[in-house]
Amino acid sequence: MQIKAIHHNFVMPIKSTEKAGAFDIYMPEPGAVSNNGTKMVNLGFAAAVPEGHVALLLPRSGVGSKYGVELNNTCGVIDSDYRGEWRASIKTKGGLFRWDTEDRVLQFLIVPVADVQMELVDELGETKRSDGGFGSTGK
Repeated sequence: MQIKAIHHNFVMPIKSTEKAGAFDIYMPEPGAVSNNGTKMVNLGFAAAVPEGHVALLLPRSGVGSKYGVELNNTCGVIDSDYRGEWRASIKTKGGLFRWDTEDRVLQFLIVPVADVQMELVDELGETKRSDGGFGSTGK
């Protein structure tokens, strides 16, 4: 995947282990977000997500579970035709959360996107589950 550095402190995203599914993003500058506040953060790069794929931007599990860090829009979606700087709206459920330059707060996952066509129908095919939802399959 092609990546263009925008910030002078840019560090190439990496997979922290050989079998990791997502790439860790190094923050290009320090920042902070307070309890129940949000902060729009530039991530210091633009990228060409491969055609037929999308990048899903998420908090790293450690900062999410330890510090309550979330994305304000739950999950960032970067489409393959977007070429601008990647940004994230970070919030926290915990107290004040601070990060330094080169801390790894966020990660992204590259996933294939199904190319489907919408078809309006009068009825849908039957399944064993049918319209059961919200716990209908058990605990």
